[in-house]
Amino acid sequence: MMSGSENEREVAKAFLQLDFYLKALRLPITVKDVYRRAYKKRLGDYYHEHWIDLVLEDPDFQDCIQEPFTAVTIFETLRENGHTPIIYALFRMTRRMNIGYSHAYVIGITQE
Repeated sequence: MMSGSENEREVAKAFLQLDFYLKALRLPITVKDVYRRAYKKRLGDYYHEHWIDLVLEDPDFQDCIQEPFTAVTIFETLRENGHTPIIYALFRMTRRMNIGYSHAYVIGITQE
């Protein structure tokens, strides 16, 4: 299990839930793509994304998918913990693909 503060655990869960959400809607982006877009240029040489792989593969985090969550709860967690750039990056990426929030939701439903 990964160690860290409660805030770090909540952020990790939000990333896993966001990854699940993007896959469920069958969007052509991953949580790593969004993270890269939000932070690679900003962090420069300090940028790394290996920790996302650790979270996505950690069996102790997998049960968070069973917890109730929505895009709003994911965004609130990210915003409250200083990760607003993730939200903006996701909005920019989906807007460039001409996919709005409700459009992505409908795409996910029709492809089930």
